[in-house]
Amino acid sequence: MTTVTKKLFDTMSDGTEVYEYRLTNSHGSFVTVMNYGATITSIVLAIPQGPVDVCLGYRTLKEYQENGGYLGACIGRVGNRIGKAHFSLNGKEYHLAANDGANHLHGGNVGFDKHIFAIEEIDGGIRASRRSIDGEENYPGNLDVTVDYLFDDDNKLTLIYNAVSDADTPCNLTNHTYFNLSGEDDGSILDHTLTLNASAFTANDGECQPNGTIASVEGTCFDFRTPKTIGQDIGQADEQLKNAGGYDHNFIPDGTGMRKIAHVSSPKTNIQMNVYSDKPGVQFYSGNFLEDQIGKSGTKYAKRAGFCLETQYYPNSLAFEHFPSIILHAGETYHFTTAYEFIV
Repeated sequence: MTTVTKKLFDTMSDGTEVYEYRLTNSHGSFVTVMNYGATITSIVLAIPQGPVDVCLGYRTLKEYQENGGYLGACIGRVGNRIGKAHFSLNGKEYHLAANDGANHLHGGNVGFDKHIFAIEEIDGGIRASRRSIDGEENYPGNLDVTVDYLFDDDNKLTLIYNAVSDADTPCNLTNHTYFNLSGEDDGSILDHTLTLNASAFTANDGECQPNGTIASVEGTCFDFRTPKTIGQDIGQADEQLKNAGGYDHNFIPDGTGMRKIAHVSSPKTNIQMNVYSDKPGVQFYSGNFLEDQIGKSGTKYAKRAGFCLETQYYPNSLAFEHFPSIILHAGETYHFTTAYEFIV
């Protein structure tokens, strides 16, 4: 039985109060989510050695607002990159914020991660919702979004995304939680063992976005079909690794529909995590650009202090017809589910 409690987290400069919601299961493990950015701020697991928080985060709202990395945030309207910050739709050109070099990243200058969501309690957790109005960050259409955050007695955190628009629009929602299964204050995820059930990935160009090539993982450092540590091959002289400073690539999980796409484990806590999703892709990011910011426990979040598994459509999909389309047509429903199951 999951219980939900609410407390004041911080106050914005305009006086808007930001609240944090705690979802606690019968074992005493809990997840916290704040209404600013519908951001996951902690995932605390009860293990024999004592509680372990496996989610990177900050103490204050100001740090979430000013530090990079999108820690824990709901990302939209389009997660990941749109090449050259523009796209064509129904005969019209749309120009977006170029907030990642020449490209558009994670919804622009004021993406979903910087908005207040309405929160309501539902069975098993909470529902976060907002309307992204027509023209927000220059995207077309009014997009109504809900994200359900459910946490159960099996320590499974499930995110259910729903969206509908009154006009055709790109839509690719994801979550940007950084995990460290040894604890958010441990410092490195290179010793974590990762299995990715993906036979292919999208190769990147020098700007860390797909160049249109769908590449086999066979015989490369991107082959995680057999378990290996994240650090085993990350230092190889591989052009793809050099382009991203490590792993920052979209993998294409085998199969379709809701399936197990990944398994991760820590050698220090023995905490394991299974990831399930019905999304067509997942961005594995090894925290290459974390920049020595101080986390919520006072520990410095340096390079590779956490990893992300961001379920998504392929990045830069608007540039390539052979990639799954991210266009949500007017009146259609965007509906996807991702679950992170923790084994303690």
